[in-house]
Amino acid sequence: MEELLKELVETPGVSGNEAEIRELIEEKVEDYADSVETDKMGNLIARKGSGDKTLMIAAHMDQIGLSVRRVTEEGFIKVSKVGGMFETGVINQRFRIHSSEGGEITGVASAKPPHLMSKEDNIREVPKMKELFLDIGAEDEEDVEDAGIRVGDYVSYERSLGKLKNDYVTAPAFDNRVGCAVGIKILERFNEDYELVVVFSVQEEVGLKGAKTSAFNVNPDVALAVDTGLAGDVPGITPDESTDATGDGVGIDMVQSGGRGLISPENIRSWLIDTAEENEHNYFRSLYDGGATDAASIQLQRDGFPTGSISIPTRHIHSPTEVVKLSDIEDTVDFLEDAFSSMEDYF
Repeated sequence: MEELLKELVETPGVSGNEAEIRELIEEKVEDYADSVETDKMGNLIARKGSGDKTLMIAAHMDQIGLSVRRVTEEGFIKVSKVGGMFETGVINQRFRIHSSEGGEITGVASAKPPHLMSKEDNIREVPKMKELFLDIGAEDEEDVEDAGIRVGDYVSYERSLGKLKNDYVTAPAFDNRVGCAVGIKILERFNEDYELVVVFSVQEEVGLKGAKTSAFNVNPDVALAVDTGLAGDVPGITPDESTDATGDGVGIDMVQSGGRGLISPENIRSWLIDTAEENEHNYFRSLYDGGATDAASIQLQRDGFPTGSISIPTRHIHSPTEVVKLSDIEDTVDFLEDAFSSMEDYF
């Protein structure tokens, strides 16, 4: 699992620019799936098995990032966010600019050093996005242009997977390459008398877009989104904000975003909770007021699909230093394997 996750998080795929990560995932699933296709939206759709029922699993493959907004005369690059990228995750980080000509150029985001700040400057205040810039070492605007960088080019973190203690790892883009890793593994294990369709969706971070179009196409009988959850087992997060904890296994989502996202139907809840308890899986019920997954979009297509969402607790989400516990990912794969065998008892 660690090696697979390393490949996934170190392959870029900012929302709208998922080609490279899609190609990698296709290589990983083609030996296990009966068919693999890319739809018009860019979703990767892998099918396995056949029968009277179809179960759709959605795991978005896009990540948050930046886009080139303009280049200054001095050769510095101003950026805009793509998805839920915030200033605290940009300042003092190293990035890869994916140029229009196909190359990758390293850039760093920074601001005025504290040594040069006056008493009027607030050293504790994070610069606004419009004040931030990337420095690639260019001499002027023409130098940036010669590097192949254009307005609209995508920007992703330049970071690799790092190992922490006690089965923890850290990297950007665990949201949602963790779900992609689960999707790859369950395709390998699936062996039921119905069809499994795993959709590695695009543009989740900017409006759950790929899940919407792919669900209409797949037309499943049942659907599940697999995504990261908001782990609250760190200083600064209260139990009223999140009780999810790394090491607790798989989260079964009850309600997302105060009901503006998914409200898990009773038959979905029964299926997932019964499966977890009867097979003694490490699991917890999850509910918080912010955030929604692809499930919120899937359930509204056609005349509505019974849709659920499961999550892997993740610390420091939407940052360059997200943290997960590998055993939680493995628990999720084991849980889904048992859920596959019981699905037809509920739907």
